Amino acid sequence: MFEPLPTVEGGFAAIVADPPWSFKTWSGKTGTPHRTAKDHYSTMTVKDMHHLPVADVAAKDAALFMWVVDSHIDASIELAKAWGFAFKTCAFTWAKTTKTGKHMIGMGYWTRKQTEICLLFTRGKPSRKSMGVRQLITAERREHSRKPDEMFERVEALVDGPYLELFARNQRPGWTVWGNQTNKFEVV
Repeated sequence: MFEPLPTVEGGFAAIVADPPWSFKTWSGKTGTPHRTAKDHYSTMTVKDMHHLPVADVAAKDAALFMWVVDSHIDASIELAKAWGFAFKTCAFTWAKTTKTGKHMIGMGYWTRKQTEICLLFTRGKPSRKSMGVRQLITAERREHSRKPDEMFERVEALVDGPYLELFARNQRPGWTVWGNQTNKFEVV
């Protein structure tokens, strides 16, 4: 399904991951077409993701930025631990908008979702380059699971590379990408 994880001398100091979380819809059915992750890409169990050798490709001092759906916050913390990282904080909250700038209203188990969060984990003592990087990203929701380009710019402003994106959906200048859909979207 996937190629081996890429490596770089000294390891990757900044890793962005958008894990292909597997979860059930509220009704327990397979979901409305185009409403679940499985409609767009292959998902993985948390147990399978635990076995990815992320710790082996990360620098001794590294930051991991992991996108997580609300129902999987505990699982994301356990996954990061399995990869050799400790939870620090919420790095980014993405307030999703429409093309016209209105706030998106999605589905949800308890409340209608309008945001998505990216948690920050570290190992060792990665250096922070800037104290001016803001948490809130207000940006248009594009294709399913495609994250705002601004997030990558903020990661680059916050920490040094080399940079790795796991479960990437497109190529990105200055970044190494890994996943089975790395050419899904147009190169930015």
